[in-house]
Amino acid sequence: MKKDQKQKSALSWLRLRRPYVEADFCITSDELIVRKDVYQLRKIKQLEVRKLGVKENAINVLSLALMLSAATWAFVPQFGFLMLALTSILAFMSWRKYELRAEFVGTDECGDQWVSIVRACTDDEFKALQGVEAQLLSKV
Repeated sequence: MKKDQKQKSALSWLRLRRPYVEADFCITSDELIVRKDVYQLRKIKQLEVRKLGVKENAINVLSLALMLSAATWAFVPQFGFLMLALTSILAFMSWRKYELRAEFVGTDECGDQWVSIVRACTDDEFKALQGVEAQLLSKV
């Protein structure tokens, strides 16, 4: 048990993140609070927990790597490929399996927007996200 806990701790440190637990979510009558982020329930139209596939993660990795290395290519072109490799490694650290997302009611001509609230990696986090989704569906 202790060895498993150490492995989870090392993996979280490697990903530069702290895993989500049920205590990170606070649901009041009009707000969803996730750690330090606050979301108004009246603005949320729909909620869903979904499993992210290879396609979603690959698009995310590619776009992050290109965005982060673009500035280097613009100002210091000789380090462009090196930065692309480094940012690709950093982008792979953002690979996630699960996502809690909400559709927010649009306040302008752009319309309704789907926003990722929480992205998670482990099955324990997935269970916590499903619990939060079940609680929120009764309030939204």
